[in-house]
Amino acid sequence: MSDTTILNVKIDKELKKQAQEAAKAINLPVSTVVSASLREFVRTRSITISDDQTLRPEVVKELLQLSKDAKEGKNLSPAFNSVEESFEWLDSR
Repeated sequence: MSDTTILNVKIDKELKKQAQEAAKAINLPVSTVVSASLREFVRTRSITISDDQTLRPEVVKELLQLSKDAKEGKNLSPAFNSVEESFEWLDSR
């Protein structure tokens, strides 16, 4: 006997269609997406509601700095001929 149950919810038809398409794109059933979302809600006791997809300000700041450094040739690793060489370089830092 299964420990699963049925959850009936009313949602916008277009949202359901978009969710099905997104889930299908990563080879998951929508039920898995909903279950994962509910598990996260139970774990954190929080929910984030947003309609824009923006990065956190600290992430934007770091990405801008990394881009600036790369353009200036700063903080870049050298080219390596082997994995061992890369580990030696990392260990020397």
